[in-house]
Amino acid sequence: RELLSAQHLRKVHFALGRSNVQDAGFQALGAAFSNKSALTSVTLDCRFCELGDAGMAGLVQGLGQAPNLASVHLNLRFCEKIGDAGMTSLGQGLGQAPCLASVHLDLSKCENIGDAG
Repeated sequence: RELLSAQHLRKVHFALGRSNVQDAGFQALGAAFSNKSALTSVTLDCRFCELGDAGMAGLVQGLGQAPNLASVHLNLRFCEKIGDAGMTSLGQGLGQAPCLASVHLDLSKCENIGDAG
């Protein structure tokens, strides 16, 4: 969290795969991203992690409030706790980012995401 308090941070890449970070941790990460005026690019490798619908909602809500965010890359492979509600939140949250030009999502083996998501 301390690292993300730097206002000049432009690019962030976190490898969180196979971590024990729960929804509360992802919500806190989203809050740290919100309103970071210099932030332009975020890459999160979250494969095999404990991210669920509530964590996704908090994460993308914060990303959507980063005014100059242009690129998001999320590797969510094997995140089995994410469902349709999480994907709906993702669309709504990132849809609020005014400068977003590029989104890359890897949802391979996310078996709880259906057509509604």
